[in-house]
Amino acid sequence: MRVAVPMTGGTIPNHLGHCERFLLADVDGTTVVAEREVDNPGHGPGGPPPMFLVAQGVRHVLAWGVPPHALEVFARFGVGVTRGATGDVRAALRAFLAGTLCPTTEALDAGGGCGHGHEHDHAHGHDAEPRRHGS
Repeated sequence: MRVAVPMTGGTIPNHLGHCERFLLADVDGTTVVAEREVDNPGHGPGGPPPMFLVAQGVRHVLAWGVPPHALEVFARFGVGVTRGATGDVRAALRAFLAGTLCPTTEALDAGGGCGHGHEHDHAHGHDAEPRRHGS
């Protein structure tokens, strides 16, 4: 499965389409077997990003914020989306693959750590709604 993670300066930005690049990771189970970074085509020729990612063979997107129109495109093409991922791109990808990702709606610098006594659905292939810590 190919997973895309938006990145700006090595971290996940707050909006899918406003990133500098995408990490495209080919995964087998919980292991990354190959990865590459590709430039965001922007919203002009070659864009918008959702169609670009579909054309790259992406089957799942891991991001913080994804606008409704992008969610519709991904759903139309059977691409899963997990929203609420923050922090370092590769650390978030590893946590997602391990089933320990803790999605958040808090500010990107809020830490995003789990352990607040609430539960998350960590199943792969789901459309995780972002959740506030302490809720």
